[in-house]
Amino acid sequence: MKLWEIMGELHTLFNPKIAEEWDNVGLLIGDNTKDVNKVLFCLDVTEKVIEKSIKNNVDLIISHHPVIFSGFKKVTNETLHGRKLLKLIENKIAVYSIHTNADFAINGLNDFIMDKFNLEGEKIIVNEHKFEDYNSIKNKMEHVHGGLARIKILNEKMKLEDLLEKIKDALGISYVRYVGDKNSYVKKIGLVTGGGSSFMYDIADKIDVFLTGDLRYHESLDALEEGRILVDVGHLESEYLFVDMMEQKMRKFFNGEMICHFEDEVFKLG
Repeated sequence: MKLWEIMGELHTLFNPKIAEEWDNVGLLIGDNTKDVNKVLFCLDVTEKVIEKSIKNNVDLIISHHPVIFSGFKKVTNETLHGRKLLKLIENKIAVYSIHTNADFAINGLNDFIMDKFNLEGEKIIVNEHKFEDYNSIKNKMEHVHGGLARIKILNEKMKLEDLLEKIKDALGISYVRYVGDKNSYVKKIGLVTGGGSSFMYDIADKIDVFLTGDLRYHESLDALEEGRILVDVGHLESEYLFVDMMEQKMRKFFNGEMICHFEDEVFKLG
């Protein structure tokens, strides 16, 4: 399958226009006319990912976090980032990144993770938006549907302690950090994967508990004093299932080999 054909399908699933303005998504390295027989999915394009891709003759890496994010003036072997980019280019490995457009798309990562918790109730899309957009690769207009946070309104309230256990079981993790009383009861659950703390203020009056990653001390202290409940799942831990989601999505249109790469946790417990 040609890379440009894959890009057309990914554009349909995760329209770049629903990404945040500061984001950098789409084809970041590579020749869109190349044949793609092997794809590797990952959260971050690490050295391990690149070595694994070279060893397995991977043609395309699809990452959640962009391999090129902020501007830089040179690509040399003097920096880790430069060495990684050079190695990708030298080995003709393309990289396509799907970041906040994967989070916000309907049936994207926020939905995928919320559904993993297997909670019974109504799911609400916060700041839902719909529009028509032209897919220049497929040469047709498409309906685009996205939204920011997800809120689950449970059929019956549950104890926070029980919710924490459900989260850990669903994500296969041993612990989460939380702010609040674990004996509190919650019914309205907000979620933004990754470092989504900036969104919690937009929906604070609509939820009983907010789930995300990378919560900072002062914002968590403020929430505690205001009587709000927060759960820090972890950045990697809230997003690593992007890999599983992408394999499911691409299985519908790609017949080549797909490799799932899961990186080790960045932080260790001492």
